Amino acid sequence: MRKLLILSALFTGHGHKSVADALGERLAIYGDIEVKTIDGFCLMNRVEQYMAEYTYGPITRMPGKAWEWNYAAGKALLRPLTRLVASVIKGRLLALLDEFKPDAILTVHPIFVGTVLDVLQEAGLNIPFYAHEVDLVDIADFWFDPRIDLTFAPSKEAYDYTIAHGVDPEKVIQVGFPVRKRFMNVPKPAPHEGTVITVMSGSEGSGIMRTVTRILLKHTDAHVNVICGRNKKLRKKLREGFAKKYHGRLNAMGFVEDVQNVMAGSDVLIMRASPNAAMEAIVLNVPLILFGQLAGQELHNPDLLQAHGVAKYCPTPEDLPACLDALFADDQAQIREMRAAQRAYVPTDVAAETAKLLNDIIKPLDR
Repeated sequence: MRKLLILSALFTGHGHKSVADALGERLAIYGDIEVKTIDGFCLMNRVEQYMAEYTYGPITRMPGKAWEWNYAAGKALLRPLTRLVASVIKGRLLALLDEFKPDAILTVHPIFVGTVLDVLQEAGLNIPFYAHEVDLVDIADFWFDPRIDLTFAPSKEAYDYTIAHGVDPEKVIQVGFPVRKRFMNVPKPAPHEGTVITVMSGSEGSGIMRTVTRILLKHTDAHVNVICGRNKKLRKKLREGFAKKYHGRLNAMGFVEDVQNVMAGSDVLIMRASPNAAMEAIVLNVPLILFGQLAGQELHNPDLLQAHGVAKYCPTPEDLPACLDALFADDQAQIREMRAAQRAYVPTDVAAETAKLLNDIIKPLDR
């Protein structure tokens, strides 16, 4: 029985976990490989984990350039930060490796690239190490380590960006963005009256969603779902501020387990340019409008997705009504074109194909 250890994260956005889950569930069809997925931050003690992982949500919800500064600081302090995290996770990581004895390690989070490779190198452990990038075009420097045996790039743009930053082309393979099974072949929802718009902004919910919701309720007659994720304060503010005035038209939701059904039942999805959520929308073949992006790893996602015709970008919330009008004009011509582009952009089950690649390359270690 071959063993694969996947290092993911639960509270630095939901995309890392989604990618790990998508690959893990596809690997489950291969009877001779055991997959163990962990939140890599659990290799820290509770205080260290809180500082490293649980601050992500609050920082991304801060106004102004809080996340941009955080991202820039990580880039500037890459090597010292890598050494620090390696020293923090070393003991628990080595204990895990001794207990599980993986034949290969795959990380879907950049902080566990150089850090884990440092620990392996210092311990003299020669375990094949793979990395699956989780951004579409702006790839963080943490992913670029020459010791990686193979990097999976989830788009052509990610592949080109990785090669342009000095990674050996022989160690990079272009795949696609893996999406969980439950987003594949979702049953067509029952017909409904009126227009249903669903607003999302990652698992943490950003403050701008309140403005987006207000504009949609005021300037359209649509029913508006707002998925607030873990942002309980946002959900409360939306209910207190809009529920009575726009009775029956607002559904402010928390963290939604069957989010694929809510998304599939929408006429339009409006969301931050999170790569994971955007790719799920594309697989569901639902018209998509992007209204913002995190500085750093999401900066050019709107440009990329617009270039492929799979989404529209609305630079400010105030532009949303006009953007929606354009989508539905001319007997929904733009919607038909977008749906066709989405089907062409993701024509196959990328996660299944990537899982097959992993299954093919993971060999039992000669211990």
